[in-house]
Amino acid sequence: MKKKNTASKNYILLPVFRTHLSKQDSPNVARFLTMLSKSVEHASTLSLASRDMHQKASDDIPVVVLDSIETQGAKLIRINADELANFRFSYPGLRIIKEKFYKPAVCSHHRIKLQVEQAEIKTAVTVNIKDPKGKPLEDITVVIFTNFAASKGASGVTDNKGVIKLNLDRNTAERIYVYANHSYWGYFKKDVQLAAALDIQLEPVDLNFKDSLRHFYDTAKLPQLTQKVRVGIIDTGVGPHNDLKVAGGKNLVRGENETDYHDNGEGHGTHVGGIIGAYGKLNGVAAGVEIMSYRVFPKDSGASNFDIMKAINEAIADQCDLINMSLGESQTDEGITSYIKEAYNAGIVCFAANGNDSRSPVSFPASDSLCIAVSAMGRLGTFPPDSVESGSVEEPYGTDQNNFIADFSNIGPETDLTAPGVGVISTYPNNLYAVMDGTSMACPAAAGMAARILAGNPDILNLPRNQTRADEMVKYLSVNIKSMGFGNLYEGKGMLQLPDSK
Repeated sequence: MKKKNTASKNYILLPVFRTHLSKQDSPNVARFLTMLSKSVEHASTLSLASRDMHQKASDDIPVVVLDSIETQGAKLIRINADELANFRFSYPGLRIIKEKFYKPAVCSHHRIKLQVEQAEIKTAVTVNIKDPKGKPLEDITVVIFTNFAASKGASGVTDNKGVIKLNLDRNTAERIYVYANHSYWGYFKKDVQLAAALDIQLEPVDLNFKDSLRHFYDTAKLPQLTQKVRVGIIDTGVGPHNDLKVAGGKNLVRGENETDYHDNGEGHGTHVGGIIGAYGKLNGVAAGVEIMSYRVFPKDSGASNFDIMKAINEAIADQCDLINMSLGESQTDEGITSYIKEAYNAGIVCFAANGNDSRSPVSFPASDSLCIAVSAMGRLGTFPPDSVESGSVEEPYGTDQNNFIADFSNIGPETDLTAPGVGVISTYPNNLYAVMDGTSMACPAAAGMAARILAGNPDILNLPRNQTRADEMVKYLSVNIKSMGFGNLYEGKGMLQLPDSK
């Protein structure tokens, strides 16, 4: 007898041609999916009959149904990998897709990974982080590279006295990075001779500072939208924040409270939401837009492709006009692709971040041909000289030599647009403000400007919700794009501009 592999994994079941079926499409498959839907609440093991003539009844296929999208729609199941072939032959007419997980497309201290393998500790350094008034800053991430190419160095987080002690194998730092979660700009320095103590001062965030977003889009002078435009944000959740009004949404993370669609505490979705629609002490590019928050990220974890599929399905049901996905993964995913297609067929255009893997190919879902893929650019003079952002400056420069494509931004022929994504100030949970970098920031800058441009053409927004509507939205946006001089691999067609500013 073949020895069974006891490891079970999660897979997504999806109809062959659509995201859901009716009985007229394939009665047998529709009945099967309906039967699976009824067992979701119990999450107990089903014994599905095998069509293997050599198996006994006791050898039926054990399956646990974890989640469902619509009665005759996608299912998330847990099944032993050894049973997959038997399952495919026993229940044809379904696509079987691995569950996988996506990360936010933000460039932060999580992107810098160290492999510390010092044979001998030569230098002990105490790093003191303070603000300009001498206040010690707690929970600040410090990363010191002694050999950047080899990823050698040390990292840590400051204590309540603003202090972190690091042990290093050299007395020279090739690079020093300092990251604040909120309220302060980060810090970056090359080729630093290390002493026993290193004092670093962080500059507070000033809401009157003209960052890269406000250089290109003077948000303080942009009027609130009066035409209804609804943008779905698929992220870590949005808010609460006094500058943000969230019209509604849903928490799609399995096992969490569906009504809690606010930020999970990481701040990423709130920052994205502020870039699009903040209005108060700080304005986004489309103040007055209706924001729908779809939380797909658990705290400190990746987002399941199934939860992202559920979120797109909710955005379709809620009649969003645009969807922002500041997230990505290297491999394509036919499950998410199917729902992006459903959104487009419902007159909704998806925007997605290119990814932050240092000029790597465009990540998915941005690489999907029905998504608007957005790279990140920056501008000299829109961040403090010693900030982390100063380390993101890299060729190519644009027609205006002060503009550049961020060193972290992914590029490729799938790129459609570029937008400000270096040193962007936006909202952060609990009425705070933060500076973040990434195609995660460029994507909502583009989506927000798209919302503002489309608000000026209600005839398009009032079209029936079908593919023609989405086509017309894209065509209207296309005539409001200005080339920045980077070349198509870096910027696609260019940057969205208001009709009267081209």
